[in-house]
Amino acid sequence: MAERNDTKPSWQEIQEKKINMAKERGSRVLKVNSPLGSTMFDILRQFDMAYAHFKAKLGEMNGISHEEGEELMAEGREIVMAFSDYTARLSKRIRFRYYTPREIDAFMKTEGEESQE
Repeated sequence: MAERNDTKPSWQEIQEKKINMAKERGSRVLKVNSPLGSTMFDILRQFDMAYAHFKAKLGEMNGISHEEGEELMAEGREIVMAFSDYTARLSKRIRFRYYTPREIDAFMKTEGEESQE
């Protein structure tokens, strides 16, 4: 009978795993400074995993239709834009420089061009 290993990884093993994860392509390292930021980070981490699964099921049989996928993506963009707007207002109020992400700037330019047509 195989023996089950239920021992927790050591502190050093956990640190090594974190260091290796930080070296992976596309990874980000973030120092969280507030309880709200920690909650947002937890949500973001789960969203990122769910989004990967969402893309895999998009257009698949018994998956997500392209129409429903477009609706979900539009809702996601609205949430991201609202959070960026909130962060900009908060930053302005406390005189902290907020840099709008390039992706949001590009999206806003595209939206502005489409509305002018």
